[in-house]
Amino acid sequence: MIVAESIGFAATHSISEILGGIPGYEVSHGSQDFIAKHPIGKGSQTPEDFVAAMQASAQAGRSPVAVHTLLPPQLMKPVCDAQGVTYWLLVREPRAQIESCYAWAAKSVLSGNAAHFSQVLQQSFNEVVQMKVPSSLSNCLYAFACHHVLSFNFLAIGLGAPTRKMEQLLSDEATFREAFAVPEDAPLPHFQGDQVHRASHRSKAGLEMLAEPDREALQQRYALNVGGRGYSITDMNALLGY
Repeated sequence: MIVAESIGFAATHSISEILGGIPGYEVSHGSQDFIAKHPIGKGSQTPEDFVAAMQASAQAGRSPVAVHTLLPPQLMKPVCDAQGVTYWLLVREPRAQIESCYAWAAKSVLSGNAAHFSQVLQQSFNEVVQMKVPSSLSNCLYAFACHHVLSFNFLAIGLGAPTRKMEQLLSDEATFREAFAVPEDAPLPHFQGDQVHRASHRSKAGLEMLAEPDREALQQRYALNVGGRGYSITDMNALLGY
């Protein structure tokens, strides 16, 4: 029983598709309901019920894996630890993860998601002003992405979650097998030339009308306040070993 938690934007679609092709594996991706497996936002189990559903799957002879649940780490990790479920954080090079998050957030806002637009402005407008960066929509979206990625990752790591790098998982078969407890005799076509790459949020399609954010300034000036101290993207890189 494995929960590979992630804020997203770290090849979770590709990883889940690879796992879904392994006989005996039951995979939940981007869902907070291990039974229904509907997308996040369509309903949620409690962490206790989610883990109980994974245990029922294991008792039925399957190998349950949940990728990218977005259930709060401070609630989900203790339940996993208490019930024998392996919990770790799936990460990616922070700037690349932020870029993918930025593209996702921008497309959501540009598609007319009013709630998401309000969230971006409420969370990021003042931050952008304080960083002395022009308070444009693209800069607010980029600051939102910085906060979204760093806050989730710092929280999970602060709770003691070990990390695994997406880049290594998808490029090294032995690393992937060890991380997801895949038997040696189970075929993994992804590592035999039939590579899986699904649903990249970084595609620029649909973002043409949006001005480019001031990436360099935002990356240098953004800091996540944790316990009265500011943590930068550079700090996250060092913490994760990038």
